[in-house]
Amino acid sequence: MPQLEKKLEEELQCNARIIACRFPFPSWIPDHTTGEGIDTVWAYDLKHCRGCETKSLEITPETES
Repeated sequence: MPQLEKKLEEELQCNARIIACRFPFPSWIPDHTTGEGIDTVWAYDLKHCRGCETKSLEITPETES
């Protein structure tokens, strides 16, 4: 799994979401988990796994004085 983690981190965009079934990624913390036993599903946002920060650009209109 560590090799797959590295490959996904290198090749996917920062906003990618990864869904894993049956086996979690050992180094990543899932954003959501559902099910139990062999039916467990883990959802990961790559931006959290990589430590990417998203910044929104706020445009405010200029007002005339």
